[in-house]
Amino acid sequence: DALLWKVSKTGHSSSYIFGTIHVSDPRITNIPEVVKSALNNSDIFVMEALPTPEEALLLSQMMFYADGTTLKDYLDDDLFYRTAQVLSAFQLPVEAVVVMRPWAAFLIMNYPADNTLPLDLKLFEIAMDQGAKTAGLETLREQGAVFSEMALKDQLRLLLDTVCNYTMVTQGIEEMKQFYLARDLNGLLAASAQHPYADEPLYKELNKRLLTDRNKLMIDRMQPYLQKGNAFIAVGALHLPGNDGIIENLNQQGYKITAIY
Repeated sequence: DALLWKVSKTGHSSSYIFGTIHVSDPRITNIPEVVKSALNNSDIFVMEALPTPEEALLLSQMMFYADGTTLKDYLDDDLFYRTAQVLSAFQLPVEAVVVMRPWAAFLIMNYPADNTLPLDLKLFEIAMDQGAKTAGLETLREQGAVFSEMALKDQLRLLLDTVCNYTMVTQGIEEMKQFYLARDLNGLLAASAQHPYADEPLYKELNKRLLTDRNKLMIDRMQPYLQKGNAFIAVGALHLPGNDGIIENLNQQGYKITAIY
């Protein structure tokens, strides 16, 4: 398995696809030379979603209630307190947590509480520093909609599962990092599907929304960059493996995919 892949097709310049993980663990953000070199030699850096100030503002507006509704309307005092406690590690004060939508609280908790630059944003910074063009395959708003469009009862269920099993969630994050460091994409995919409630339709639906549906979208939207060539495309590593994954799909579209690192 590999994280960095070369994508070539006769008549086109080659491009690279790199699987990232949204953590700022120094073992992971210390970018290998072979990856840096592929990035440095590319004309355009393409990531899942560009972190523009406008988009970041729109996403944060999606994450918080502005109509007087509060998270306390849906959680009893104990669960609200536990939610606020977990989110305090993410520098979120109680005043922010109280107006947070359930999906947003759930989403934040499923990342490590790192407060430095995660890998994908570090790559973006490198690309910006060297004056490469940048583009996004999605918008932050579209990424938020994956969760915000779920039924409220499902959002609350996901939040409660996470709060009540938070130790398992943090262990799961550590396990994902280990698979990532071992460049084991199939292990990563299997670990992401493992959940104490994985047999439930809700988690299958979440997986479909998060991975399968977005893989299709990303593959469509990366075509112009692959056709032009000389692109460095960075997407979450979970989007690469499996029958529905980006690697297999590009393979079927006649691209030659070579594992580099």
